[in-house]
Amino acid sequence: MLTRSDYRERDATALAGLVRRGEVTALELLDTAIAEIERLDPHLNAVVMRGFEAARAAAAGAEASSGPFAGVPFLAKDINVDVAGFATTHGCRFFADAPPARADSALVRRWRKAGLVIAGRTNTPEFATDYGCEPELYGPTANPWDLSRTPGGSSGGAAVAVASGMVPMAHATDSGGSIRIPAACCGLFGFKPSSGVIATGSPLGPLVGGINVDHVVSRSVRDSAGMLLATAAPEPGAPTPRMPPPATLLDDLERPPGRLRIGVAALSPAGHRPDSETLALLEETRHLLEELGHETVEFFWPEESNTYDVTLPFWASELTAVIDARATALGRAPKPQELGPLVRWAVDEARRIDSVAVVAARAEMTRIRIRVAQEMAGLDALLLPAQSGPPLRTGLLTEWINESVELWAERAFAFAPYTEIFNVTGQPAMSLPLYQSRAGLPVGMQIAGKVGEDALMLRLARQIEDAQPWFDRHPPDPAR
Repeated sequence: MLTRSDYRERDATALAGLVRRGEVTALELLDTAIAEIERLDPHLNAVVMRGFEAARAAAAGAEASSGPFAGVPFLAKDINVDVAGFATTHGCRFFADAPPARADSALVRRWRKAGLVIAGRTNTPEFATDYGCEPELYGPTANPWDLSRTPGGSSGGAAVAVASGMVPMAHATDSGGSIRIPAACCGLFGFKPSSGVIATGSPLGPLVGGINVDHVVSRSVRDSAGMLLATAAPEPGAPTPRMPPPATLLDDLERPPGRLRIGVAALSPAGHRPDSETLALLEETRHLLEELGHETVEFFWPEESNTYDVTLPFWASELTAVIDARATALGRAPKPQELGPLVRWAVDEARRIDSVAVVAARAEMTRIRIRVAQEMAGLDALLLPAQSGPPLRTGLLTEWINESVELWAERAFAFAPYTEIFNVTGQPAMSLPLYQSRAGLPVGMQIAGKVGEDALMLRLARQIEDAQPWFDRHPPDPAR
């Protein structure tokens, strides 16, 4: 019989191997995941929708799948994709009574083809707009390493579900750091692929002006690589689809990446500096890379590469379009209490943004991409912090936004100013859970590569994972 410990000690790849060899059934895996969700989630609030009976029915079919994750329990984030039988609420009270989706999005169909069993949906801040996970609809998600702290956002529910051991990996999205920030806060591996490698199949097309990426948070590098292989596909009709990862990606993980030249940046593009402990750990990571045979050099951001506010026209306009479609379906506009303060502000901003401002924002993003690419011409990768300090106290982001959007924008961006740049440039970037702070909280270090070199970055991540393993590092059990 599969024990909680057996389940916890294996990543998704290993659990699928148990099913493939007939050592456990997919239903046993699912029932273990359900038991852990029911045991842990009252303390954490990560899973906001449950579809256990439908998942049990799907488990039998998943066993027969030839996919790489046959029978593995999985959770979808409550945004970006439709999952048949579940509503998509975007963490927003205006969508609280939205009907269940009748069909899966394209990305969800790829998950099922890979053999994953979808058991529920995870918490996210309203429309994935915040650096924490405190939606008014579902309430805050707690970080299992310290229940008084945020798990980061916007994929906070996903990261908590994986870090606490509910599932071995979970769906996450990233338009400005929403994979990497929660991974850093919760002690997970968070990989954001190059833009365009994974398509959701959204009717809006490539989301947030093309800078969004949907992928996963995981505990192992090989799970993230396996999911990349299973789900990589261009947006239907995309004029310039990205090249898919090589079919040999998983085998290539065992091959060292060679000697790389890696730039090291302590400052963010906007000039933020990390706290002293994070800065010391950045230097420690630099020494680790040198011990692995890589060359490191100082990296300085080119002038005017600050991404602050440049993406606003895209995310504000898109969420407003989704809200307008809901209003049309209901025959009424949202009531003031049905939208949180940040989303209300974004809708107001979107109404004021004209087409010229959208073109100007796209042109600025293009200039930033070119500047950064030129500056990185002689480098293979960049090393920098995932965030400037430890996870924030739960409720602090909400306090800031309730005081003023300007205060929230300034302080929230200062907490995680190192991630959005790689959404704008389209580069693959990853947070690696290499350290714990003196207070016992996870500290992630970020490495970014060149556009399209996802496989190289995953090989580097696997080399680092082998040199300084993190898999067996677990947060305290909140149910004990």
